[in-house]
Amino acid sequence: MVATVIEIAPWLIVVGRHKGEVFLGVGAMLALNYWLAIVRPRRMNCKPGEVCHVDSPAMRFSRYVFWVSAGIYAAAVALNYAALWWVRVQS
Repeated sequence: MVATVIEIAPWLIVVGRHKGEVFLGVGAMLALNYWLAIVRPRRMNCKPGEVCHVDSPAMRFSRYVFWVSAGIYAAAVALNYAALWWVRVQS
């Protein structure tokens, strides 16, 4: 299974070698998205009914997608480093 995945997508090896940098980059993008989706809309002076208003469907969807992304990111970081720790403990 692993050999098949690496045969199909050999670039995964390079990404795996630089997972720390990848996690930092994704974390930085999530921090920017936090500001764009959560902080900035509260500071904007938009009237109800406008797309930029905090309670508009677009903004609610944006916040929902942000929190789902943050949860997936946190799970990926935790599982990745927990798996590395587990392998070191077992060997």
